[in-house]
Amino acid sequence: MVLGACGSGTGNQAGGGNEQQQNQKPGEIGAQDQVYKRPKVNDAGDVTIAVEENYRDYNNFIGATNSQASTRVGNITIPSPYVGVYTNGQILPEIDGDLMESVKVVSPDPQVVEYKFQKAAVWEDGSPIGCTDIYLGYVAHGLASDKFDSEKTGYEDISKVECKDDNKTATLTFGKKFADYRGLFSSIGNNGLLPEHVLKAKTGVDVTQITKDNVASKAADIDKASKFYTTDWQKHDPSVAVSGGPYRVKTTDLRDTTVLERNPKWWGNPGGPATITLRTNTNAQSASQQLQNKEVQAIDVQADAPTATQLSKVSTVKTFAQGGQTYEHIDFNMSKPLFKDNPELRNAIATCINRQAIIDNLIKDINPNAKPLGNFMFMPNEAGYEDHYSNIGKGDADAAKKLMEGGGWKLNGDGIYEKNGTKASFTLGYKTVVRRNKTYQLVADSCKKAGIQVISGQQDSFNDESLPKSNFDAALFAWVGNLVKSSSYANYASQSAGGTSNYALYSDPDMDKAYAEANANLDFKSRVDQLNNVDKIIAKDMFSVPLFQLPDYTAYDAGWGASDGTKVGDLSYVNFAGGVTWNVYAWQKRQ
Repeated sequence: MVLGACGSGTGNQAGGGNEQQQNQKPGEIGAQDQVYKRPKVNDAGDVTIAVEENYRDYNNFIGATNSQASTRVGNITIPSPYVGVYTNGQILPEIDGDLMESVKVVSPDPQVVEYKFQKAAVWEDGSPIGCTDIYLGYVAHGLASDKFDSEKTGYEDISKVECKDDNKTATLTFGKKFADYRGLFSSIGNNGLLPEHVLKAKTGVDVTQITKDNVASKAADIDKASKFYTTDWQKHDPSVAVSGGPYRVKTTDLRDTTVLERNPKWWGNPGGPATITLRTNTNAQSASQQLQNKEVQAIDVQADAPTATQLSKVSTVKTFAQGGQTYEHIDFNMSKPLFKDNPELRNAIATCINRQAIIDNLIKDINPNAKPLGNFMFMPNEAGYEDHYSNIGKGDADAAKKLMEGGGWKLNGDGIYEKNGTKASFTLGYKTVVRRNKTYQLVADSCKKAGIQVISGQQDSFNDESLPKSNFDAALFAWVGNLVKSSSYANYASQSAGGTSNYALYSDPDMDKAYAEANANLDFKSRVDQLNNVDKIIAKDMFSVPLFQLPDYTAYDAGWGASDGTKVGDLSYVNFAGGVTWNVYAWQKRQ
């Protein structure tokens, strides 16, 4: 389903421009998609970007990694048949024309998709990019997703993959229809292609010999391959982390600094910047000062209101802000008896939180169009959006107390509710970010009035360590949404049903079934209705409290822009495709 964040916010405006709803139908099954080719640009020298969090993992497509921070590097090093392109205020999926000759649905029933790779497309070591790389993704996500710690949505519906034409053509036959086939193996579906030839050289396993019919007998090979896939391709080992894009990693400490350089084996138009340095700075105010001092050319940090307001008044800086696909929320760990056994507590917390106060204090100065989020499937500026949470998040302490007392909780002398020796007290885990700490404070203050104690669980490594291990009571974090709505299935499905990123350990078989049915529906309108039904089930279970649509935000040196090959325009932001670096290869100095 081709739905995405939109709305243009370029210029010196802290809050961006008018939100423009993106409501077109997706390309019909079998239709020709738009093709994107990187433009021919001039040499632009060296570029430095301040980022809140640096590159962490080469393989960013497993449950243990899955970080938006790593997409800033992955989007220019990992091949992706489809890419997200920002143009005319909208983010649309297009075929990467440098990588692919074509991607076509050659039969709608049974659904058969044909991928043809460019003959010139090679990995950094000279090996061809092609069908066997698709086949590795098919094995990792479809045939043995549990071993490979990989999301299986859509991949499990593929019945076979056939390679021909010297490995440059892959033909996928589906046993069950899958609407979001464009997101498979691609960044628009939180994925990409990894080098099968490297895995084969290091493990001795030929994954193309693993089929639906022999998975059980190939257990030893699957174990070897999956260990390499989930372990050796974590972090960044230069001997196995080869590039298939316009840039390659020159050096990285996976913490403070990553330097990329042009990939000498890249067959398309070379990128403008000779080197791209990602420099970590977790302090938005400090990063903004670096930008004004021209130490960096752009910043990609979690914006706060003071920073956005300050930069909007600086003549040498341009800003971009819009409602994006990323959304902030609080999840309750449903393996904890405190939350699993007490739905009234979950609902009371959702009731005592004042979402509008959070937005007014932290978001309005960045994006004045922001409002409390009412849906996990669709963002407010997307077609299909319905608000299913309008009755919560209003800071109503009295209503929250009624819910607690109706569930048998008694208010203690210390002002905290208690039931059967258990206090209404929990730790809210979150990464060390100024905005999240302020969010915590607002949540704790409003819920204290309702007799619920919220303790700070701030950690620098919360997103890296505690979150993926489900080591928390409740978690405050953001999901980066996408153009294909099936990509969120892994966040909400029961782990046994493919919820590899379901860190809150939520499970509702009705939701699993409804979401799976939506993913197999090729009809646009009825699928929107199905996805809204999925969201209603999640809202009923109240395991997650939606807060707000996080603004896509970047600020950059006004002397820089991005070229389409004919002119230099403003920089923009595509969150799932690397944020501000989505088209860094096209960056140029303005004349």
